[in-house]
Amino acid sequence: MKNLLFLALSLSTAIQLNSQTLLWGGPNEPNSTFAGGLGAWTTAGISSYNSDSTANAVWSYTGNGTSRGAYSQPAGSINSPSKANGALIFDSDYLDNGGTQGNEGHGSAPSPHSGSLTSPNIDCSTFPSVAISFYQYFQNYLANCDLQVSNDSGATWTTFPINANIRPGTGTTRNNRQIIDISNVAANHKNVYLRFVFSGDYYFWIIDDVTLLSLPENDLSLTKVYYAPYSYSQPASQACRDRFDFKAKISNLGSNTQSGVLYRVEILGANRSSRVWADSIYLTNNITSNDDNVDVNTPTKFDPSKLTAGKYYIRTTLTYNNNDYNPADNSRIDSFEITPFTFSREPRGKIGNRANGGTAFTVCNQFRTSDCWNSNDRFFASSVEAGIIAGGRSVNKDYSVRINVAEIKDDVLEDFSNFDITHGLSSASIAVLSDQDLKVKVLPGFNNYNLDLVNSVTNDKLFLKTNTRYFVMCSHPTEANVDTADTWHYHLCSNEKNYDGHPFAIPVIDNDGNWFESWPDGESPVLRVILNVVTTTDENPLPENVMVVQPNPVKDDVLRLKMNFSSQTKANITIFTLDGRVTDFRSFPQISNGTLKIPVGHLQDGEYFVRVSSEEGTKTAKFIK
Repeated sequence: MKNLLFLALSLSTAIQLNSQTLLWGGPNEPNSTFAGGLGAWTTAGISSYNSDSTANAVWSYTGNGTSRGAYSQPAGSINSPSKANGALIFDSDYLDNGGTQGNEGHGSAPSPHSGSLTSPNIDCSTFPSVAISFYQYFQNYLANCDLQVSNDSGATWTTFPINANIRPGTGTTRNNRQIIDISNVAANHKNVYLRFVFSGDYYFWIIDDVTLLSLPENDLSLTKVYYAPYSYSQPASQACRDRFDFKAKISNLGSNTQSGVLYRVEILGANRSSRVWADSIYLTNNITSNDDNVDVNTPTKFDPSKLTAGKYYIRTTLTYNNNDYNPADNSRIDSFEITPFTFSREPRGKIGNRANGGTAFTVCNQFRTSDCWNSNDRFFASSVEAGIIAGGRSVNKDYSVRINVAEIKDDVLEDFSNFDITHGLSSASIAVLSDQDLKVKVLPGFNNYNLDLVNSVTNDKLFLKTNTRYFVMCSHPTEANVDTADTWHYHLCSNEKNYDGHPFAIPVIDNDGNWFESWPDGESPVLRVILNVVTTTDENPLPENVMVVQPNPVKDDVLRLKMNFSSQTKANITIFTLDGRVTDFRSFPQISNGTLKIPVGHLQDGEYFVRVSSEEGTKTAKFIK
């Protein structure tokens, strides 16, 4: 039931420290770094499922910055600046089961439970502005985290919710830093107390390096940028009408109200200088020092359907009337790719993940087909690429995983709020189309392994439907809980992309069949789908003169198509290789007579097919580039 946390085989992080003026705490203050224990902080149990155990529901010192829980031990330690001298933890996992799997509800303070951690008195009477900074590592099952601040020696408390956006089954990064403006409660007050409160059910909340900082005058931040494309890479034939919706949250981390705020998004080519598209908006309202999460989005969305295959960059910037204290958090670069025939959620594998305790687990990627197809555009999923790595003693040995492709049923809402998150692959919200074994000999290093797909129901090609959502899934078996990393197998993942705002883009299924929206840190599995066109022949041929390639071979890297429809016709143009892999797809609302010009400079020299399709049929011609 609790096997929800996942192990990372390798992970590196970088820590950047803000240079705001330090008001309280720091590396020389044990009460800030928790060097060796609680120091002057106090902890108290608030509640426990077993009321007689409430006094045990307390925070504790962890010398190595990790949980002792049965399911959380392998999750890793907090990566805070002073992690070497320990941190404080509300170890919900351990308090519930005493560190023994299957012992749920029999620990010293069974969950759900709640406990507080309270600071010593801090004199803020000389601080005109004050922010609290702390490092945290939180893994969530069903829990809430709050920071509370009192300016009257604990008589009353003001609550600042923490981690409200951390969904069940996910968590923060190990070096997550929070900076929260508490000036309205703490500034110019003598008897200030801080209190951290954990409430709920599993896994843990670790806190370290608590400091108080002054607020700079001018400091806006892009605190959240939503990654826009539906997939990191998607085939040219499927990008049609995947409208990129650019959203962000802006926080004022400074003390001054800011005006003239401009939010701008640009799509850049592979050289990061040529601009493909841009949009921006001036915020009509000023952003005050109390504004922590102001929502902003571009007025228009971006349609990638006219992009040729290649890599593109999204540059997001934030400017305003003053020089910013920390300009590094005023911009961000993301990327996406238009590919000839591959769906993927990641640019490359960088980390290996697996379920805790050697238990079985399933990783999934969601992909969606275009809504621009007509009845004569037919594509199928030809193969899957799965990234698998192994511990040293499992290299060059046989390993088998289960690959499934499932159609997400039409009645599942866009936000997945009515999705059946139980019963695993038997979820009532999906229809499994492909059920196949991928048997490999796992090579050293990070490698992908291919499986040709077959529709297990019809024993034919795995045909895809227009404007439909699918899951591709890889199920790993239970492995003996011995030697852990040295013998276990891991799924290759990337921790580079953020799919917040795309529900169930990268879900995980645990060993009990429960669905979660992602790994705890949101890693994307290397689990790619390759698309092909169904046939190179015209099953419903249009007249011969409807499309003529002139000249052939093409000149100047431009494919010129002389079109001759008898009336205005909605049609699609598909370019694909001799073996059916699509290299370009374009949808036209109206085609009649005239010449279409399509750049093909990105194609290697050789022979290709070009097809025009309408509701009446298709016409396919071969051309030489």
